[in-house]
Formats: sequence, C-alpha cells, structure tokens
Amino acid sequence: MQPEARNFHAVWPSLLATSMGLMAFLPTLPLYVKERFHVDDPVELTFLAGLIYGAAPFSAAIAGPFWGALGDRLGKKPMAIRANVAIAITTALMPFAPTPMWLLAMRALQGVLAGYVAPAMALVTAGAGRERHGEVIARLQVAMATGSFLGPYVGAEVGFWSGRAWVFWVASALSLAAAVQLHCRAHEEPVVPPPGGPSVLRGFGRAFLGLLRQPVVAWLLVALVVLRLGSNMLDPLLALVVRELGALPLLVEWSVDPALALDRTIAVPFAMLALAQWVCTRWWGRMADRHGPLRCLGLLALGLGALHATTACVGTIGQFLWVRAGTACLMAGSMTLAYAAVSKRVADGHRTLAFAMVQSCIQLGLSLGPLLGARVAAGASGGVDFQRAFLLAASLCALAGVGMLVLRAVAGRGAPATGGEDPVREAGRGDGAA
Repeated sequence: MQPEARNFHAVWPSLLATSMGLMAFLPTLPLYVKERFHVDDPVELTFLAGLIYGAAPFSAAIAGPFWGALGDRLGKKPMAIRANVAIAITTALMPFAPTPMWLLAMRALQGVLAGYVAPAMALVTAGAGRERHGEVIARLQVAMATGSFLGPYVGAEVGFWSGRAWVFWVASALSLAAAVQLHCRAHEEPVVPPPGGPSVLRGFGRAFLGLLRQPVVAWLLVALVVLRLGSNMLDPLLALVVRELGALPLLVEWSVDPALALDRTIAVPFAMLALAQWVCTRWWGRMADRHGPLRCLGLLALGLGALHATTACVGTIGQFLWVRAGTACLMAGSMTLAYAAVSKRVADGHRTLAFAMVQSCIQLGLSLGPLLGARVAAGASGGVDFQRAFLLAASLCALAGVGMLVLRAVAGRGAPATGGEDPVREAGRGDGAA
C-alpha cells in the first residue's frame, strides 16, 4: 500500500473514534452540569455551560499553533498520538471534578494538550498533490462526521442506562483506541531537523510570523474567527434550546421515559450535521478544487447568516429541526473549505502549522462564541432569550461572508503578479484565481 493510502486508512478510523467520543458527552454537557452540581437557575446554567464548553477550544486555540510547529519539526504522527492520549486521560478524569470550576479546569487542560486534527490531516495530505487537497480533506471530514453522528446517540444511551459519568469513560476509551490505531498503522519517515537550525521556540516564532506576513492568509484567519463566532455561538446551548421547545413527538412515543426522549431529541441537531457532512462534504471539496475554496467559503457564510436569522423566528421543535437541516448542509463544508483555502497558500514544510492556525481560529470561535451567545441570550432582564443570540450569529456570519468575498477579489487582482517558483506563491493561484 502506498504511504498516502496507508496513512489515510490509519487516520480515518482514528478521527472517527475521537470525534465519536467527544460528541458523546459534549451535546448533553449542560444537562450534566445541571444534574451533577445542582444548578437550577437558568441564567447561571447558561453561563456555566458556555464557559465549560468553551474552555477546551479556547486553550486549544492558544496552544494549537505550537503543537503544529512541533509536528512540522518532530513529526506529525507523534503529535497525533500524543493528542489522543491526552484527550483520553483528561476525559477520564472529568467525572471526578467536585465543582464546576474543577470541571472547567479539566476542560481547559484537555484543550492545551489536544490538537489531534491538524497533525492527522497534515499526515495524509503530505502525500497528495495540491490539486487534490480539497477532496482528501473532505474525505477525512467524513470520518469526523461519522463520529459526530454516532457520538450523541452513544452518549444518550450510555448516559440513560449507565449514568452520565460513564459517557466520559467511554469517550476516553475511544480516544485511547484512536492513539493505538495511529501507532500501529500510520507511517511517517523520521523527521530530522536541519543541523544548526533554530531552537523549537525560535523556529516556531519564525514560521508563525512568516505565515501571518502573507496578507491573504492573515485576513483569511481573521474572517474564519468571525465566521466561527457566529456559527458556533449556540452549539453548547442547543440542549437548552431543545428543552425549551420540547422533545420531538415521535421520539416521545418511542422512548420509555420523557428524559430519554429529550436526550434523543438533543442528539438530532448534532446528528444532522454529521449526516450533512456525509452527503455534502465531498461535494464541497470538489467545489473548492473547481471554483476556489475562498469563493465557496464566502457564499457559505452568507447562507449561514440567512439561516440563523430564520432560526430566530421558529416556534416549534419541528421548525427548528428543518432549519437546522439546512444549516447543517452549509456547515458541512466550512472546515473543508477553510483548510483547503489555507493549504493552497503555504509551503509543504509549514502545512501542519498552517492547519493548526486554522484549527485555532475554529477553536476560538468554539470557545468565545458560546460565551458571547450565553451573554447575549441571558441579557440584562434576568431571563433567557435565544432569539437575540441567533440574530447576532446571523450578523457575524454575514459579515464574515462579505469579508471573504472582498478578500478573494483583492487576492485575485494580485495573483497574476506573483509568479516564481515559491510553492506558497504558486499555491495562491490555485484557488480559481484566488
């Protein structure tokens, strides 16, 4: 088996297992906080849920670029294994947290030590031509989608029949299995740092600043943060939104207990995103290779803005799930397009770092978005109004979409003048004239 194919078959199931484990406990994390720590005030619960949910992606956003640079220097496979082991250990410790602040600390530590997506994707794309990066990344996204689809249902069933603490331990076992899979099956030639080269921190600083000095890359990262702020504002609060709207009637009939019906309904909007990734992600990858990922990402962001504005107007669980289905079809392409847009603009030796920087932008949205969403939803009146948060999310997505289309137009005018043999510059032309 060729190295590219071998690594693909090693990474694909590892991404599936880790995603499944994380998505087993994340959708019902607000309910775990409510039951475990007896938080009855809805405003306090909304704030704590957003804070604990966002702690891991926030710390991961800060630490991620360092792990990415270390992966370029020491090897992508060791970094992917390290991240999965770290996720397994920290997740297993979470049920032992005696207070919400201890759970917050565990989530923050998990984020600092994690960062499994960037090295895993870089390991596979290293052997693929740039013209195929969109498709390859999309195929790996399908693995994560499969895990995201199965995870909420695994969490719902394990939590109901064995207790919510067992959901964390099942997630830990899945991450550990992913690490074993990578250790046994992934292949990477040993990375030998050049003699007399800079230290790890100095090399990281040079590479990091070098990427930020590319205007298109730098502004694209800013736009990604804005997009993810809007698109992820309500993710940790979806359980509370569904609880307010009520369980799906069909699931009420099929469940032995109203609490189980509610948990299963909470799993539905997360499973929709996974289903949409199965159906749409590879299509988005082909569109990226054909029309340019930056153009596609800008249009996608505008569509998300329109759908979030529509969500603010729904009044039943059925209406919410229909709009969520459309949102999921657009969200299915967001990560693939983001990685592809950056991948075509960086040199091969810095791809892990570039992917880690994209992941950091996504993580910033995942961490700060929920805090912003919780603050806006809570407001100053003492009640909770999710409509305000959806409208703000719509505005941020629309702003990001306009910014990306403007950036593409500016980059397209400058593309013919780049020329040269530099792969970063040559990649700048690969985005369908930016």
